[in-house]
Amino acid sequence: RDAARAAVDARDAWAGCGHRHRTKRVRVRERAADGSESHKVHELRIGMKDVEPNDDGDEDEDVEVDPFFFDDGYDVAASTGFTRVWEGAEALTAHLERTGLGRGERVLELGAGVGECGLACAALGAHVLLTDVRAVCENVIRRNIEQNGTGPATELLGAWPNATRIGSGSASRATLNWMDEIPSDPFQNSALTFRDADILIAAECVWLRELLLPFVTTSSTLLRGGVRELILSVRDRSSTEDASSGKAFAHTNEVVREFESTGCSVEALHRQRSEDEGKEIVIFRITSAAAAPGA
Repeated sequence: RDAARAAVDARDAWAGCGHRHRTKRVRVRERAADGSESHKVHELRIGMKDVEPNDDGDEDEDVEVDPFFFDDGYDVAASTGFTRVWEGAEALTAHLERTGLGRGERVLELGAGVGECGLACAALGAHVLLTDVRAVCENVIRRNIEQNGTGPATELLGAWPNATRIGSGSASRATLNWMDEIPSDPFQNSALTFRDADILIAAECVWLRELLLPFVTTSSTLLRGGVRELILSVRDRSSTEDASSGKAFAHTNEVVREFESTGCSVEALHRQRSEDEGKEIVIFRITSAAAAPGA
């Protein structure tokens, strides 16, 4: 009965959201405790805002007012969180599936966007807190947790507050804006804080240069506070041929230097070619030598 109700809720999750939407289906295979592949496969439905032109020739339907445009913390960079799964996020999802990272641990995703990485990590057995600015968190992330959930995760050891069961793990959401101070008490009726995460994950969060310092400040603060590591997927979008692009977009080397300037160690775990010629996606492991005692 609960499963049937969850299925109905999932169909309704995006109803009345104020804009057209589309759904991407993602399948991830869980790994056994010994690291070998198991037969347990989880299918996720990732809903997102549809920004593709329609085919019916009615131009008026392509014009809409973004209902979250005036929300605090919502800007052009944040609006990308509604619209697609980025190439770097797909690479990080594949890495999570390949390694089984975070299974049984608390994971915090920074800049979760539509939430593919965090939801895949949860399905594979982690307890994931997906974070972003309020508009993204309370709309697209909330809806995607709802449409993939199978019930409350109140009895799961290690689950974040207000978590929902997703596959073999759980997922919850919380607002975290890198432009602001990290909240010291983000949850009502819980002593847990963001620093109680074991691992941070993030994908394509530093493509704009203006986001680099706020992101590094937030993540390095959490690492110094006791979080073990950040697994970061970076897809270089800078261009030496386009001067305006070069000024706007952060180069991968800048990301590394910015983290190293805070005392963090940066290790490249995986590299792969981008779909764009001459570009690559790099997955980094970032740790802080100044972690809190006993972390």
